[in-house]
Amino acid sequence: MVVQLINAYDVDYRTGAVIYNEITDSRPFDWTVAGDPRWFDAMLTPAGLAQIKTYADGIGPWKPQIVPLEIAPFPATNPDGTPFTGSTAQATTRPPTSVISDAHKAGLFVHVFTFRNEKKYLAADYNGDPNAEYLKFFRLGVDGVFTDFSNTGFAARMAYLKEIGH
Repeated sequence: MVVQLINAYDVDYRTGAVIYNEITDSRPFDWTVAGDPRWFDAMLTPAGLAQIKTYADGIGPWKPQIVPLEIAPFPATNPDGTPFTGSTAQATTRPPTSVISDAHKAGLFVHVFTFRNEKKYLAADYNGDPNAEYLKFFRLGVDGVFTDFSNTGFAARMAYLKEIGH
């Protein structure tokens, strides 16, 4: 099986938009070498997914490409007066994008990355519980996950399968 990983540079926590602006993380290197100016987000369109289907079986998008993260209201500064930038742990999830359904329509499976147990990598609405994050993504229809904590991922998948009667 071949999986096309789809990365990005960062998240704009003001808007929830994924940021693509850096050639190492924001586009395939072969596109850079070829002078192709597109970013990875071009792969997340129905046309991009159809192109991926010509050489891969699935996609591996980054979590915020599936479930956007936003901090609202977004403060201008930290209490000490320095500019506020925000973090995943301060953000809340927003409604999902159409990437999962679009990928499935294109005949691709979806394995999202990277799931971790540490609270600093979990959106605020998961309340520090990595299982809540896994379950959100499984309920959205992802076919699998990339995780640094396979025991947690496996347990969450088993809980989800039990939830749906399998």
